[in-house]
Amino acid sequence: MEEAVRHDALALERRLAAAGDVELVAACAEGIPEAFRELLSRYRRSAVGLAYQMLGNMEDAEDVAQEAFVRVFVAIPRFRGQAAFSTWLYRIVTNLCLGDRRRRRRTVDLEAVREPRAADNPAGCVTDGLLAGQILAEMAVELRVILLLREQEGLSYRDIAEALDLPLGTVRSRLSKARMTFRRLWNEALQSGEEQQ
Repeated sequence: MEEAVRHDALALERRLAAAGDVELVAACAEGIPEAFRELLSRYRRSAVGLAYQMLGNMEDAEDVAQEAFVRVFVAIPRFRGQAAFSTWLYRIVTNLCLGDRRRRRRTVDLEAVREPRAADNPAGCVTDGLLAGQILAEMAVELRVILLLREQEGLSYRDIAEALDLPLGTVRSRLSKARMTFRRLWNEALQSGEEQQ
């Protein structure tokens, strides 16, 4: 009997790992806790990463991601699937971060900024990662979040529009402005660094 239960649990785990988000959401709505654990394992890192890039503090990012998943857990039976699960989750994370930012002003802890993964020039990568984090922190939140959702999370313009509840044209124009702003701040920082040497 115990062996059969263990076999059934393993089979369920395999099925859920191979399932798409739509099937997992449906299983969650039916009350299958393993389906929610699978969604959590798929999207936790992205949720924390997005929150961290917006807030600049890992503890706050972890708290926001946890709160986002609590809200998902409570609301998932009512999720209609009009948007992708990831889009819905990123919208919740973004709204929680914006609410947190409104409650208290934040500054980026430059020592906590995530280092890039490229290994050709480790010292240069660390410096570039710190600079990118600093520049993102200087950008207006509405530009930063669109840039992060597109460049870091890989969302389409339509998914970003759904996640942020914005018209598609606004997403395009803000993304263009965000890229120009980032490029300008990056070039200014590099130029300033060269002048100081």
